[in-house]
Amino acid sequence: MKRTISNIFYGAMLLLGTLAGVSCDEWTENEKIGISEPVFGEGNPEQYARYLSSLRAYKSSDHQRMIVWFDNSDKHPVSRGGFFADVPDSVDIVALTAEGRLTAEELEQVGALREKGTKVIGAFNCENVLARNDGTQKPEELLAFALAERMGQIEADGLDGITLCYEPTDPAFATEEELLAQQALDAVITQALTGWREKHPEGLILFEGNPQYLSDRSAVTACDYLVVRCLDAESVYDFGIRARRMCAAEGIPSDRFLWLVSAVPPTATDDTGYLADASGVSVRAVGALAEWLLLPEDIGKAGVGIMDVQYDYYNSAMIYYYTKEAIEVLNPSPKN
Repeated sequence: MKRTISNIFYGAMLLLGTLAGVSCDEWTENEKIGISEPVFGEGNPEQYARYLSSLRAYKSSDHQRMIVWFDNSDKHPVSRGGFFADVPDSVDIVALTAEGRLTAEELEQVGALREKGTKVIGAFNCENVLARNDGTQKPEELLAFALAERMGQIEADGLDGITLCYEPTDPAFATEEELLAQQALDAVITQALTGWREKHPEGLILFEGNPQYLSDRSAVTACDYLVVRCLDAESVYDFGIRARRMCAAEGIPSDRFLWLVSAVPPTATDDTGYLADASGVSVRAVGALAEWLLLPEDIGKAGVGIMDVQYDYYNSAMIYYYTKEAIEVLNPSPKN
């Protein structure tokens, strides 16, 4: 430590001595200094092409998926943390949560991700739409219009699919009026999912919510993944409990569950992104979920979902540290 401090001091004195021999006009003039920032594969295109080929092969293979939800509402980010193209290379699917069309810059990011075999989909949250109802429209009409508009945006941007969040409540505890109201909303969801699948047979559909409470579950089997939302989970035991609650209902396939937890917000003052492990210790939900997915179960464990993954970008050790750690737990990847 002493030697390091001495070297710094010596260097500072040498710099001052050098500046003393330079005129004021010379040392106050700004000069641009070229900085070469290394980019993986830039120096060896053939090697990078092989890497991309193996990366795409990995993503088309049978493995537990890593799907991330990214808040792209900031259309002019000032740091790399706001660029969804910078998520780890081994991420399989990026779900963009902001409504509206993508900008030209965002479409370029979509292209960069697809080069790596990563699919990009649009997100739609029914609860957010219904919460904006001012009472001038029937809820089902408002939902149908907003969902059609969002699907149109996703199609216009040429994205790979949609993730739809809809959380109907248990009809066993509903009044007749509530039951009729929910059935009307269910019909909108079923029609939208069925129509999307017919129009986009190769497109992705993710369903987030409580499919077991749908009055018509015919469209559920058309979904590629059923997302078990565990954003408010209190312990690792909730993972299995919530999934089994779903597949206990007739018509819910048990081979395509994907669990969704939250990244930890940088200014979190609550337990967001944390839950209790088997011993009762509070741990990060992302890591706990990855470890839990390795345990043998009688339900299909398709992979990990991370809500607001952009929070994980800022880490002193490595960008997207906890996301990459979860990927390595599930499937050691070619390059994160």
